[in-house]
Amino acid sequence: MRTFVLFVLFILAFEAQAKNNPQKPEQKSSGQSRKIKTQVRTGLDELLRKPQLLKNKRIALITNHSALDRRGRHILDLLHPRFHIAKIFAPEHGIRGEIDEHIESDGKDAKTGIPIISLYKKNKRAPSPEELADVDLLIFDIQEIGVRYYTYATTMILALKAAKETGKKMLVLDRPNPAAPLGVYGPLLEEKFHGGFAGYYPIPIAHGMTIGELAKYYNTRFGIGADLEVIKMRNYRRSLFYDETGLPWRKPSPNIPGMPSVIGYHLAGALEALNISVGRGTSAPFLFYGAPFMDAKKLVRELNKTKLKGVRFVPAHFKPEKSAHAGKICHGFRMIIQNRRRLEPFKVLTTIARAIYAQLPKETRAQNWERIAPAVGDSHLIAAIAKGEPYPKLLQRTKAGIQKFLRQRKKFLLYP
Repeated sequence: MRTFVLFVLFILAFEAQAKNNPQKPEQKSSGQSRKIKTQVRTGLDELLRKPQLLKNKRIALITNHSALDRRGRHILDLLHPRFHIAKIFAPEHGIRGEIDEHIESDGKDAKTGIPIISLYKKNKRAPSPEELADVDLLIFDIQEIGVRYYTYATTMILALKAAKETGKKMLVLDRPNPAAPLGVYGPLLEEKFHGGFAGYYPIPIAHGMTIGELAKYYNTRFGIGADLEVIKMRNYRRSLFYDETGLPWRKPSPNIPGMPSVIGYHLAGALEALNISVGRGTSAPFLFYGAPFMDAKKLVRELNKTKLKGVRFVPAHFKPEKSAHAGKICHGFRMIIQNRRRLEPFKVLTTIARAIYAQLPKETRAQNWERIAPAVGDSHLIAAIAKGEPYPKLLQRTKAGIQKFLRQRKKFLLYP
Protein backbone atom coordinates (compact mmCIF):
# COMPACT_ATOMS: atom_id res chain seq x y z
CA MET A 1 0.00 0.00 0.00
CA ARG A 2 2.83 2.41 0.94
CA THR A 3 4.51 1.72 -2.43
CA PHE A 4 1.28 2.48 -4.28
CA VAL A 5 0.85 5.83 -2.47
CA LEU A 6 4.43 6.82 -3.29
CA PHE A 7 3.84 5.93 -6.94
CA VAL A 8 0.69 8.12 -7.10
CA LEU A 9 2.52 11.04 -5.49
CA PHE A 10 5.34 10.67 -8.04
CA ILE A 11 2.90 10.77 -10.98
CA LEU A 12 1.13 13.87 -9.59
CA ALA A 13 4.46 15.65 -9.10
CA PHE A 14 5.60 14.75 -12.61
CA GLU A 15 2.36 16.08 -14.16
CA ALA A 16 2.65 19.32 -12.20
CA GLN A 17 6.23 19.82 -13.37
CA ALA A 18 5.22 19.18 -16.99
CA LYS A 19 2.42 21.73 -16.69
CA ASN A 20 4.70 24.40 -15.21
CA ASN A 21 7.54 23.67 -17.63
CA PRO A 22 5.97 22.88 -20.97
CA GLN A 23 8.23 21.28 -23.54
CA LYS A 24 9.82 23.73 -25.93
CA PRO A 25 8.57 23.55 -29.49
CA GLU A 26 10.85 21.83 -31.97
CA GLN A 27 13.68 24.10 -33.09
CA LYS A 28 13.70 25.24 -36.68
CA SER A 29 16.08 23.35 -38.92
CA SER A 30 19.59 24.77 -39.00
CA GLY A 31 19.86 23.63 -42.55
CA GLN A 32 20.46 19.99 -41.68
CA SER A 33 18.04 17.18 -42.57
CA ARG A 34 14.34 18.08 -42.52
CA LYS A 35 11.44 15.85 -41.57
CA ILE A 36 10.77 13.42 -44.40
CA LYS A 37 7.22 13.68 -45.76
CA THR A 38 7.37 11.68 -48.99
CA GLN A 39 9.75 8.92 -49.94
CA VAL A 40 11.43 9.25 -53.29
CA ARG A 41 11.15 6.31 -55.67
CA THR A 42 14.39 5.75 -57.57
CA GLY A 43 14.73 4.88 -61.23
CA LEU A 44 15.30 1.31 -60.10
CA ASP A 45 11.98 1.31 -58.24
CA GLU A 46 10.25 2.59 -61.36
CA LEU A 47 11.99 0.09 -63.64
CA LEU A 48 10.48 -2.75 -61.63
CA ARG A 49 7.07 -1.45 -62.73
CA LYS A 50 8.12 -1.75 -66.41
CA PRO A 51 9.23 -5.38 -66.88
CA GLN A 52 8.47 -5.16 -70.61
CA LEU A 53 11.67 -3.15 -71.04
CA LEU A 54 13.71 -6.14 -69.87
CA LYS A 55 11.80 -9.11 -71.23
CA ASN A 56 13.81 -11.37 -73.55
CA LYS A 57 16.83 -9.07 -73.32
CA ARG A 58 20.44 -10.04 -72.64
CA ILE A 59 21.38 -7.39 -70.08
CA ALA A 60 24.69 -5.88 -69.00
CA LEU A 61 24.62 -3.97 -65.71
CA ILE A 62 27.00 -1.05 -65.19
CA THR A 63 26.65 -0.78 -61.45
CA ASN A 64 28.08 -1.12 -57.96
CA HIS A 65 26.94 -1.56 -54.37
CA SER A 66 25.04 1.77 -54.37
CA ALA A 67 22.26 0.54 -56.71
CA LEU A 68 19.56 0.07 -54.08
CA ASP A 69 15.80 0.45 -54.32
CA ARG A 70 13.83 2.38 -51.69
CA ARG A 71 13.68 -0.74 -49.50
CA GLY A 72 17.45 -1.27 -49.58
CA ARG A 73 17.45 -4.16 -52.08
CA HIS A 74 20.25 -4.36 -54.65
CA ILE A 75 19.57 -4.26 -58.38
CA LEU A 76 21.20 -7.64 -59.01
CA ASP A 77 19.04 -9.34 -56.39
CA LEU A 78 15.95 -7.74 -57.91
CA LEU A 79 16.65 -8.58 -61.55
CA HIS A 80 18.34 -11.99 -61.28
CA PRO A 81 17.11 -14.64 -62.03
CA ARG A 82 13.88 -13.04 -63.25
CA PHE A 83 15.75 -11.52 -66.21
CA HIS A 84 18.85 -12.54 -68.13
CA ILE A 85 21.84 -10.69 -66.65
CA ALA A 86 24.71 -11.58 -68.98
CA LYS A 87 27.48 -9.62 -67.24
CA ILE A 88 28.30 -6.79 -64.86
CA PHE A 89 30.66 -3.86 -65.52
CA ALA A 90 32.16 -2.38 -62.36
CA PRO A 91 33.32 1.28 -62.09
CA GLU A 92 36.10 2.81 -59.98
CA HIS A 93 36.17 1.33 -56.46
CA GLY A 94 34.78 -1.97 -57.73
CA ILE A 95 31.41 -3.67 -57.46
CA ARG A 96 31.42 -3.31 -53.67
CA GLY A 97 32.82 0.25 -53.58
CA GLU A 98 35.73 -0.66 -51.31
CA ILE A 99 38.90 -0.36 -53.45
CA ASP A 100 40.87 2.85 -54.11
CA GLU A 101 43.37 1.32 -56.55
CA HIS A 102 43.04 0.18 -60.16
CA ILE A 103 41.28 -3.16 -60.45
CA GLU A 104 43.16 -5.04 -63.16
CA SER A 105 41.50 -8.44 -62.80
CA ASP A 106 37.95 -9.45 -63.67
CA GLY A 107 35.94 -11.97 -61.71
CA LYS A 108 32.54 -13.45 -60.98
CA ASP A 109 29.76 -12.54 -58.58
CA ALA A 110 30.02 -14.97 -55.68
CA LYS A 111 26.26 -15.40 -55.34
CA THR A 112 25.16 -15.72 -58.98
CA GLY A 113 28.32 -16.60 -60.89
CA ILE A 114 27.70 -13.72 -63.31
CA PRO A 115 30.96 -12.37 -64.85
CA ILE A 116 32.21 -9.02 -63.48
CA ILE A 117 34.40 -6.88 -65.77
CA SER A 118 36.39 -3.99 -64.30
CA LEU A 119 36.10 -0.58 -65.98
CA TYR A 120 38.88 0.84 -63.80
CA LYS A 121 42.04 -0.62 -65.24
CA LYS A 122 45.10 1.39 -66.24
CA ASN A 123 44.23 1.08 -69.91
CA LYS A 124 40.50 0.41 -69.81
CA ARG A 125 37.54 2.63 -68.95
CA ALA A 126 34.75 1.48 -71.26
CA PRO A 127 33.11 -1.78 -72.40
CA SER A 128 34.69 -3.10 -75.58
CA PRO A 129 32.68 -4.03 -78.69
CA GLU A 130 33.61 -7.67 -78.05
CA GLU A 131 32.23 -7.49 -74.51
CA LEU A 132 28.95 -6.06 -75.82
CA ALA A 133 28.56 -8.52 -78.68
CA ASP A 134 26.33 -10.85 -76.63
CA VAL A 135 24.36 -8.00 -74.99
CA ASP A 136 21.08 -6.38 -76.08
CA LEU A 137 20.66 -3.78 -73.35
CA LEU A 138 22.95 -1.82 -71.02
CA ILE A 139 21.61 -0.59 -67.68
CA PHE A 140 23.52 2.09 -65.77
CA ASP A 141 22.64 2.42 -62.09
CA ILE A 142 25.21 4.10 -59.80
CA GLN A 143 24.79 6.76 -57.12
CA GLU A 144 26.63 9.96 -58.11
CA ILE A 145 27.26 12.95 -55.79
CA GLY A 146 27.06 15.97 -58.06
CA VAL A 147 30.57 17.27 -58.76
CA ARG A 148 32.43 17.17 -62.06
CA TYR A 149 35.54 15.43 -60.70
CA TYR A 150 33.62 12.43 -59.29
CA THR A 151 34.34 9.73 -61.86
CA TYR A 152 31.09 7.77 -62.11
CA ALA A 153 29.63 10.25 -64.57
CA THR A 154 32.63 9.77 -66.86
CA THR A 155 32.05 6.01 -66.72
CA MET A 156 28.51 6.73 -67.89
CA ILE A 157 29.74 8.93 -70.75
CA LEU A 158 32.09 6.22 -71.99
CA ALA A 159 29.34 3.60 -71.70
CA LEU A 160 27.02 5.82 -73.78
CA LYS A 161 29.73 6.07 -76.43
CA ALA A 162 30.20 2.29 -76.40
CA ALA A 163 26.43 1.81 -76.72
CA LYS A 164 26.35 4.15 -79.71
CA GLU A 165 29.30 2.41 -81.36
CA THR A 166 27.73 -1.04 -81.02
CA GLY A 167 24.11 -0.08 -81.65
CA LYS A 168 22.89 -1.08 -78.18
CA LYS A 169 20.18 0.61 -76.16
CA MET A 170 21.11 2.02 -72.76
CA LEU A 171 18.88 2.67 -69.76
CA VAL A 172 20.00 5.09 -67.06
CA LEU A 173 18.15 4.56 -63.79
CA ASP A 174 17.91 7.96 -62.16
CA ARG A 175 18.97 8.75 -58.59
CA PRO A 176 19.03 11.91 -56.47
CA ASN A 177 21.85 14.41 -56.63
CA PRO A 178 22.72 14.27 -52.89
CA ALA A 179 23.74 17.92 -52.70
CA ALA A 180 21.63 19.56 -55.41
CA PRO A 181 20.51 22.38 -53.04
CA LEU A 182 24.10 23.70 -53.06
CA GLY A 183 23.39 24.87 -56.60
CA VAL A 184 25.61 25.35 -59.64
CA TYR A 185 29.07 26.86 -59.17
CA GLY A 186 32.64 26.89 -60.39
CA PRO A 187 34.25 27.42 -63.79
CA LEU A 188 33.46 25.39 -66.88
CA LEU A 189 36.14 22.81 -67.55
CA GLU A 190 38.93 24.38 -69.59
CA GLU A 191 39.38 22.90 -73.07
CA LYS A 192 42.82 21.42 -72.42
CA PHE A 193 41.30 19.23 -69.68
CA HIS A 194 38.43 17.87 -71.78
CA GLY A 195 38.30 14.08 -72.01
CA GLY A 196 39.85 13.46 -68.61
CA PHE A 197 38.53 10.74 -66.34
CA ALA A 198 37.91 13.23 -63.50
CA GLY A 199 36.21 15.71 -65.82
CA TYR A 200 35.21 14.95 -69.39
CA TYR A 201 32.97 17.68 -70.77
CA PRO A 202 32.85 21.47 -70.06
CA ILE A 203 30.46 21.78 -67.14
CA PRO A 204 30.90 23.65 -63.83
CA ILE A 205 32.37 22.03 -60.71
CA ALA A 206 28.85 21.43 -59.39
CA HIS A 207 26.11 20.95 -61.99
CA GLY A 208 23.01 20.58 -59.78
CA MET A 209 21.62 17.79 -61.99
CA THR A 210 20.74 14.15 -61.44
CA ILE A 211 22.68 11.42 -63.20
CA GLY A 212 19.73 10.89 -65.56
CA GLU A 213 19.56 14.56 -66.47
CA LEU A 214 23.31 14.55 -67.05
CA ALA A 215 22.96 11.55 -69.35
CA LYS A 216 20.37 13.35 -71.50
CA TYR A 217 22.46 16.54 -71.51
CA TYR A 218 25.69 14.78 -72.48
CA ASN A 219 24.06 12.52 -75.06
CA THR A 220 22.47 15.42 -76.94
CA ARG A 221 24.63 18.45 -76.19
CA PHE A 222 27.91 16.74 -77.08
CA GLY A 223 26.58 14.64 -79.91
CA ILE A 224 27.03 11.15 -78.49
CA GLY A 225 23.72 10.13 -80.01
CA ALA A 226 23.20 6.83 -78.19
CA ASP A 227 19.80 5.10 -78.00
CA LEU A 228 19.18 6.35 -74.45
CA GLU A 229 16.20 6.10 -72.12
CA VAL A 230 16.23 7.60 -68.64
CA ILE A 231 13.96 5.98 -66.06
CA LYS A 232 12.77 8.89 -63.94
CA MET A 233 12.30 9.00 -60.19
CA ARG A 234 9.04 9.81 -58.48
CA ASN A 235 8.54 12.42 -55.75
CA TYR A 236 12.01 13.91 -56.25
CA ARG A 237 12.65 17.65 -55.97
CA ARG A 238 15.92 19.47 -56.52
CA SER A 239 15.52 21.20 -53.15
CA LEU A 240 16.17 17.92 -51.28
CA PHE A 241 19.45 16.80 -49.80
CA TYR A 242 19.86 13.04 -49.94
CA ASP A 243 18.99 12.52 -46.27
CA GLU A 244 15.64 14.22 -46.93
CA THR A 245 14.56 11.74 -49.63
CA GLY A 246 13.65 8.81 -47.36
CA LEU A 247 16.02 6.56 -49.32
CA PRO A 248 18.51 4.24 -47.62
CA TRP A 249 22.09 5.51 -47.59
CA ARG A 250 25.06 3.45 -48.72
CA LYS A 251 28.35 5.27 -49.12
CA PRO A 252 28.96 5.62 -52.88
CA SER A 253 32.75 5.36 -52.51
CA PRO A 254 35.11 4.42 -49.65
CA ASN A 255 35.66 7.94 -48.34
CA ILE A 256 32.13 9.30 -48.62
CA PRO A 257 30.56 7.71 -45.51
CA GLY A 258 27.71 10.22 -45.13
CA MET A 259 26.28 13.61 -46.02
CA PRO A 260 28.92 15.64 -44.11
CA SER A 261 31.62 14.13 -46.34
CA VAL A 262 29.48 14.76 -49.44
CA ILE A 263 29.34 18.43 -48.47
CA GLY A 264 33.05 18.51 -47.64
CA TYR A 265 33.87 16.94 -51.00
CA HIS A 266 31.84 19.63 -52.74
CA LEU A 267 33.48 22.44 -50.80
CA ALA A 268 37.14 21.48 -51.04
CA GLY A 269 37.56 18.09 -52.71
CA ALA A 270 39.00 19.85 -55.77
CA LEU A 271 42.14 20.60 -53.72
CA GLU A 272 43.02 16.95 -53.13
CA ALA A 273 45.86 16.92 -55.67
CA LEU A 274 47.89 19.26 -53.44
CA ASN A 275 50.46 17.68 -51.13
CA ILE A 276 47.94 17.56 -48.28
CA SER A 277 45.70 15.04 -46.56
CA VAL A 278 41.99 15.50 -47.15
CA GLY A 279 41.14 13.13 -44.33
CA ARG A 280 41.15 9.85 -46.26
CA GLY A 281 41.65 7.12 -43.70
CA THR A 282 40.20 9.20 -40.83
CA SER A 283 36.80 9.28 -39.16
CA ALA A 284 35.81 12.35 -41.22
CA PRO A 285 37.03 12.22 -44.84
CA PHE A 286 36.88 15.56 -46.68
CA LEU A 287 36.23 17.38 -43.41
CA PHE A 288 39.84 17.10 -42.18
CA TYR A 289 42.48 18.97 -44.21
CA GLY A 290 46.13 19.33 -43.30
CA ALA A 291 49.78 18.30 -43.69
CA PRO A 292 52.81 17.83 -41.42
CA PHE A 293 54.22 21.21 -42.51
CA MET A 294 51.10 23.31 -41.79
CA ASP A 295 50.44 25.73 -38.91
CA ALA A 296 46.94 24.77 -37.73
CA LYS A 297 46.28 27.84 -35.58
CA LYS A 298 47.35 30.29 -38.25
CA LEU A 299 45.37 28.46 -40.93
CA VAL A 300 42.18 28.43 -38.85
CA ARG A 301 42.60 32.06 -37.89
CA GLU A 302 42.85 33.05 -41.57
CA LEU A 303 39.79 31.00 -42.49
CA ASN A 304 37.51 32.10 -39.66
CA LYS A 305 38.25 35.80 -40.06
CA THR A 306 36.47 35.66 -43.43
CA LYS A 307 33.21 34.77 -41.63
CA LEU A 308 31.98 32.37 -44.28
CA LYS A 309 28.28 31.57 -44.07
CA GLY A 310 27.21 28.15 -42.81
CA VAL A 311 30.66 26.84 -41.92
CA ARG A 312 33.44 27.35 -39.40
CA PHE A 313 36.85 25.81 -38.87
CA VAL A 314 38.62 24.42 -35.82
CA PRO A 315 42.31 23.43 -35.45
CA ALA A 316 42.91 19.73 -36.04
CA HIS A 317 45.84 17.36 -35.56
CA PHE A 318 45.18 13.97 -37.12
CA LYS A 319 46.91 10.89 -38.52
CA PRO A 320 45.40 9.60 -41.77
CA GLU A 321 45.64 5.86 -42.34
CA LYS A 322 45.82 6.11 -46.13
CA SER A 323 46.62 8.35 -49.08
CA ALA A 324 48.72 11.52 -48.66
CA HIS A 325 50.86 11.60 -45.48
CA ALA A 326 49.51 8.23 -44.32
CA GLY A 327 50.76 7.40 -40.84
CA LYS A 328 52.04 10.93 -40.17
CA ILE A 329 50.65 13.60 -37.85
CA CYS A 330 48.99 16.27 -39.96
CA HIS A 331 48.20 19.78 -38.73
CA GLY A 332 45.33 21.70 -40.23
CA PHE A 333 41.62 22.15 -39.70
CA ARG A 334 38.35 20.36 -39.38
CA MET A 335 35.44 21.83 -41.30
CA ILE A 336 32.25 22.18 -39.23
CA ILE A 337 29.12 22.50 -41.35
CA GLN A 338 26.74 24.66 -39.31
CA ASN A 339 24.03 25.34 -41.88
CA ARG A 340 24.35 23.71 -45.29
CA ARG A 341 21.55 25.82 -46.76
CA ARG A 342 23.49 29.03 -46.11
CA LEU A 343 26.73 27.85 -47.68
CA GLU A 344 28.33 29.71 -50.57
CA PRO A 345 30.32 26.76 -51.94
CA PHE A 346 32.52 28.57 -54.45
CA LYS A 347 33.44 31.20 -51.86
CA VAL A 348 34.33 28.46 -49.37
CA LEU A 349 36.46 26.66 -51.98
CA THR A 350 38.43 29.73 -53.03
CA THR A 351 38.90 30.88 -49.43
CA ILE A 352 40.27 27.49 -48.34
CA ALA A 353 42.43 27.30 -51.47
CA ARG A 354 44.03 30.68 -50.80
CA ALA A 355 44.71 29.88 -47.13
CA ILE A 356 46.34 26.54 -48.01
CA TYR A 357 48.35 28.11 -50.85
CA ALA A 358 49.99 30.46 -48.34
CA GLN A 359 51.22 27.46 -46.33
CA LEU A 360 52.58 25.30 -49.13
CA PRO A 361 56.40 24.94 -49.07
CA LYS A 362 57.82 27.78 -51.18
CA GLU A 363 60.31 25.62 -53.05
CA THR A 364 57.58 23.40 -54.53
CA ARG A 365 54.58 25.73 -54.28
CA ALA A 366 54.17 26.66 -57.95
CA GLN A 367 54.50 23.11 -59.23
CA ASN A 368 52.20 21.76 -56.50
CA TRP A 369 49.58 24.42 -57.14
CA GLU A 370 49.27 23.54 -60.83
CA ARG A 371 48.16 20.03 -59.88
CA ILE A 372 44.70 21.23 -58.84
CA ALA A 373 43.95 22.83 -62.23
CA PRO A 374 42.19 19.78 -63.78
CA ALA A 375 39.82 19.38 -60.81
CA VAL A 376 39.11 23.08 -60.30
CA GLY A 377 38.84 23.20 -64.08
CA ASP A 378 40.50 26.50 -64.97
CA SER A 379 44.24 27.24 -64.80
CA HIS A 380 43.61 31.00 -65.09
CA LEU A 381 41.31 30.88 -62.06
CA ILE A 382 43.82 29.12 -59.81
CA ALA A 383 46.48 31.63 -60.89
CA ALA A 384 44.14 34.44 -59.84
CA ILE A 385 43.55 32.76 -56.46
CA ALA A 386 47.31 32.53 -55.90
CA LYS A 387 47.74 36.22 -56.76
CA GLY A 388 45.16 37.21 -54.15
CA GLU A 389 42.43 38.37 -56.49
CA PRO A 390 39.36 39.30 -54.37
CA TYR A 391 36.40 36.93 -54.31
CA PRO A 392 33.98 39.15 -56.32
CA LYS A 393 36.42 39.09 -59.24
CA LEU A 394 36.92 35.32 -58.92
CA LEU A 395 33.16 34.87 -58.98
CA GLN A 396 32.87 37.15 -62.01
CA ARG A 397 35.30 34.90 -63.88
CA THR A 398 32.77 32.05 -63.68
CA LYS A 399 29.58 34.04 -64.29
CA ALA A 400 29.34 33.87 -68.08
CA GLY A 401 30.13 30.15 -68.18
CA ILE A 402 27.55 29.31 -65.55
CA GLN A 403 24.85 31.39 -67.25
CA LYS A 404 25.58 29.61 -70.53
CA PHE A 405 25.44 26.21 -68.84
CA LEU A 406 22.15 27.01 -67.09
CA ARG A 407 20.57 27.99 -70.42
CA GLN A 408 21.83 24.84 -72.13
CA ARG A 409 20.81 22.41 -69.40
CA LYS A 410 17.28 23.81 -68.97
CA LYS A 411 15.54 21.61 -71.53
CA PHE A 412 17.12 18.47 -70.07
CA LEU A 413 15.85 18.92 -66.50
CA LEU A 414 13.33 16.32 -65.39
CA TYR A 415 12.40 17.63 -61.93
CA PRO A 416 11.32 20.91 -60.33
